[in-house]
Amino acid sequence: MKKLFTKILPFLVAFLSGIILYLLTDKFISDEGLNNLLINVASGLVSIPLVFIFYDVINKITSRKLHNTLFESVSVDINNQLTLLIDFICDLLQMKKPETLSELDDFLELENSEIYQKLQIKPIDEQVLRDIKTELTNIIHKPSTFEILTEKQISSLLNIVKEITFLIKNLNSFVDKKGKHKKIISLNIEYIIENILVWIENGKKEALRNHGRFSMSKVNKDS
Repeated sequence: MKKLFTKILPFLVAFLSGIILYLLTDKFISDEGLNNLLINVASGLVSIPLVFIFYDVINKITSRKLHNTLFESVSVDINNQLTLLIDFICDLLQMKKPETLSELDDFLELENSEIYQKLQIKPIDEQVLRDIKTELTNIIHKPSTFEILTEKQISSLLNIVKEITFLIKNLNSFVDKKGKHKKIISLNIEYIIENILVWIENGKKEALRNHGRFSMSKVNKDS
């Protein structure tokens, strides 16, 4: 709204100037020729800015609708990948995959000590993580993404991609289940969860909490 006001401010000034000029001319200028000239100038100062003001306002409304549509589309794609990532982490932690909002909240509240205790290192399908990383990277680097997501949202997604890279590397090089590597992997998972939470908290209309799997589960429980 502030940007819109700044954009139309010059037109508002011209519009008000036209109104003031018309009032002053009507009251103080008695010469017919000069009066007509100034009235015509005042009419132009009023009518032309109005056209641009209406154009900018309508364009703003249309752009906002398009922005919301694009945001919802991008959010759905991102949330699908984050849901797959949550499922993968739950497999590592030997946890039930969250199917309700309450279970999702429990997952997002996991602390490092809990993650470390639950973590069970086992052979993994590395391609699953790589596919998630690739999809998130492709979404982030679309030109439209930078226009519709906030700085915090983009930052959270970049952090998730970075931690996925580290997680793949650390899972592949894991040797001692009770050693230093397990602590590093638990930290990778903790950072991923923290950034998923940042993504949710900075969401607008389509946060992960509204993902189909969780919202449908809530409906099924309530019915």
